[in-house]
Amino acid sequence: MEEENWEASSSSENEAGFAVDDDEEFHSGPKLQFRVGSSKARWVRELGMAEVEVKRGKLWTTTGIIRSGKTYCFIEEALYLSEIGELQILGNEDDDVVIPLKGLYEMIAEEKNGCCWEEYEVYRYLKGLGYILGRHGVPWTSKGAAIMTESVCAGEGEDSVTKLLGDMQICDARAVFDVYLPNSRFKKSSPGEPSFVACLSGDSPPSKEDVRVLQSRIVAPLRFCHIAQGRVSFFSFSSINLLVLP
Repeated sequence: MEEENWEASSSSENEAGFAVDDDEEFHSGPKLQFRVGSSKARWVRELGMAEVEVKRGKLWTTTGIIRSGKTYCFIEEALYLSEIGELQILGNEDDDVVIPLKGLYEMIAEEKNGCCWEEYEVYRYLKGLGYILGRHGVPWTSKGAAIMTESVCAGEGEDSVTKLLGDMQICDARAVFDVYLPNSRFKKSSPGEPSFVACLSGDSPPSKEDVRVLQSRIVAPLRFCHIAQGRVSFFSFSSINLLVLP
């Protein structure tokens, strides 16, 4: 087993890697500070996502998924961008009332939108280091979604589907984010293979069987996350062949 501790560092750059001007003017809101010209999105309760209405800056080249020409962001993306003042999340109604951070935190705590607090801590930590993250198995674009559907349809039939569902049921560990190295040329239409896949396994390390199941389903290297008192650590497993004693 290999363990990695990646120290978080505070920096004067935003998540897209661009320098922050300390003298830049801010708009103030209730417990939030937004940049002048920040992006805006409206939360769609039925989808469990926010539909982006106003996109500002280059951060959207690595954030949000595209469907039918529209950009949507998940709760973890919405909260992270709100925390750094780059995105205002408006309510589901036709008004322009901004959802406060407390409201977004409560949405994470409810775990009804596909992300729990532990997953968000992993997301925020890696984004702060400059990595590009997407939900595991969720294509960035409609084109990617179509390709994935075709690959499933062209699989080995009912037996392979049954095996996959069975593997998902017996595996307590789960893959949560596809993680890419910082890349100024990243394209959602052709993201390539992730550098690694971030996985969670609850309060205890994953079992050997859990690791085997995930490795059988995922081509990219696996990194298992452990969160303790706000500190995020990563570790991986490698095979070790022991000598057979005479």
